[in-house]
Amino acid sequence: MNILASGLIGYLIGSLPTANGLAGLRGIDLRAGGSGNPGANNARRLGGMALFAIVLVVEVLKGVVAVVIGISLGGDWGAVFAGLGAVTGNVYNAWYRFRGGKGLAITLGVLLAAWPTVVPLVVVVLGVTAAITRSTGIGALVASVTLLAAGLTWEQIVDGNAWGVADPSAFLVIGIGIPLILWRPHWQDARARLRPVDPL
Repeated sequence: MNILASGLIGYLIGSLPTANGLAGLRGIDLRAGGSGNPGANNARRLGGMALFAIVLVVEVLKGVVAVVIGISLGGDWGAVFAGLGAVTGNVYNAWYRFRGGKGLAITLGVLLAAWPTVVPLVVVVLGVTAAITRSTGIGALVASVTLLAAGLTWEQIVDGNAWGVADPSAFLVIGIGIPLILWRPHWQDARARLRPVDPL
C-alpha cells in the first residue's frame, strides 16, 4: 500500500505545473509560444537563460522530493514507484489533458536521488549526442537506451550507490520504466529532425 501511495504522490508532484507557473510570473505562457512545451527548454527559448535555470532547478527538485518521499514511505521500491510516478506526471500531465513536458529535468532529479552513480553516464551521452545531432530528442532517445543498458548490467559493473536505492533489481525497473515513459515525446522530436526536407 505504501508503494502505491508513493507512486501516486510522485505523480502528483511531477504533474505540478511549476514551469508554466514560473514563466507566468514574467508574463510568458510556455504552452502558447515556441514549441508549446511547458518545460525548461522552451522556457529558455521564450524567457532566456535565467528563466531556464530557475525552471530547471525546480523540475530537478521535484524529482528529488518525490524520490525522498517515496523512500520514507516504502524504502527502495517506494523510491522507484515515486520516481516513475513523477516522470509520468510530468510527461502525461492531468493538468494539461495528459500532454505535459518532455520529462528530462525531472528525470535528472529522480536519478540524482535514486541512482546517482548512473547520472554522469546518462548526462554525457545525452549532451554529446544532442550536440552532434543538434537534436535533444535524438539525444534523449540514445540516453534512454543507455539507461536501459545500465539497468541490465549495473549490478555487475558498479558496486552500489552512495545514497538512493540499494536493491539491484530496482535499477532494472528504473532502466526500463523511464525510457518507456520518455520514448513517445522524444521520438516525435527525433522523427521531425530526421524527416527529409523537401528540396522544393
